[in-house]
Amino acid sequence: MTPAEERALARTHQWFEANSGWAPPDPETLQDWAAEGSCRAPDECWVAVRGTCEHGLASWQLVLDELAALDARRPPDA
Repeated sequence: MTPAEERALARTHQWFEANSGWAPPDPETLQDWAAEGSCRAPDECWVAVRGTCEHGLASWQLVLDELAALDARRPPDA
């Protein structure tokens, strides 16, 4: 992960804390967006699949990739 992606993810997690009512897109929606070469950020901005919006938020794909990486490192009994 690049430093810019790490900063965008940190800003996105701050945004999550201040904004309720968000939910990640389902896998089919992510696939549709990726087929178009784009993705949404949690604030609904259109960005590159692994991009950052003009407000500094990471794309949903980056957010979900980060969560998957955290889950992969978690011990099985945790």
